Amino acid sequence: MHIALDAMGSDNAPRFEVEGAVQASLDRKCKIYLVGNEDILKKELDKYPKRGDIEIIHASQYITMDDQPVTALRQKKDSSLLVALRKLKNGEVDAVVSAGNTGAVMVGARLVLGIIQGISRPAVAQALPTKGGRVVLLDLGANVDCESRHLYDFAYMGMAYSKYALGVENPRVGLINIGGEMTKGNLVLKQAYQMLSQAEGINFVGNIEPNRVFEGDTDVAVCDGLIGNIILKTAEAVAKFVGEFMKEQIEKSSMSRLGAVLARSALLALKKTINPNEYPGAPLLGVQGVVIVLHGASSPLGIANGIRGAITAVESNLVGHIRGNVRAYYDKDISDESSNGDLTDPLKI
Repeated sequence: MHIALDAMGSDNAPRFEVEGAVQASLDRKCKIYLVGNEDILKKELDKYPKRGDIEIIHASQYITMDDQPVTALRQKKDSSLLVALRKLKNGEVDAVVSAGNTGAVMVGARLVLGIIQGISRPAVAQALPTKGGRVVLLDLGANVDCESRHLYDFAYMGMAYSKYALGVENPRVGLINIGGEMTKGNLVLKQAYQMLSQAEGINFVGNIEPNRVFEGDTDVAVCDGLIGNIILKTAEAVAKFVGEFMKEQIEKSSMSRLGAVLARSALLALKKTINPNEYPGAPLLGVQGVVIVLHGASSPLGIANGIRGAITAVESNLVGHIRGNVRAYYDKDISDESSNGDLTDPLKI
């Protein structure tokens, strides 16, 4: 297994990327390529004499969080992100992991790898904890404005991820809306409801309100990127608040500290559950290759888990299963050839 890590993209690059790669290399059988400035990466990697199979691939440029995706991709053709994606396109690696500019990752992946034919838009998905297990939430920000067809596609891709990467046999699909009734929402949501309720092969449970996402009512929750990103960031903020509040309360008195000692295992479990770095990254579903998107503020643990998530996605043949879902349920003839959707390689990258 060969994984390319965009080592220059995160808020703390390349320190956290290198440390995370070292962690993953010590417990998973894989070769990790750190893509970025060779001199900088070598100095950082030399801090870890104990490490697995890690190699540096030089890239003279990198894309920042403040860069406009299309402009950056056009002007920085030797960026760490594009070098990594080309390695995947050429079959030199099995997956790409990046904690860099999400917009650049999405546009770059669409242009370099192409979209699975039959899929209208790729989507960023994340498996989040619920009372009953995990829910796949998509899209998380790749598509702020969506049509009903896009949400329909997200459902099929989310099902494949839930079934083949998370082991859910018959994933339940819910459409995030402002109410449970089929008449709720705007025109796009109403049309998406009709399409999903009539679709073959989708275990559609109807509309779900955002407050039900974490209750375990569904295995796949579909929405546009604006709603998904707001839900994700709100959940992260609430989790952080809960953790800090509990810490403050525990430190207030000796009795509280004693109670914390007695409840240590439960508190540790809670901390692990609400920590976004404990989860295997967010796959960009719908492109012709495994691409894992990570939060820009990911810790070394988050980077390591993103690499582990990429390995799982490759081993479970996630891209092949998404392609299979499209073939099985769409009323069009779909071939194995790549498609760039509505982007016809204008950047020539």
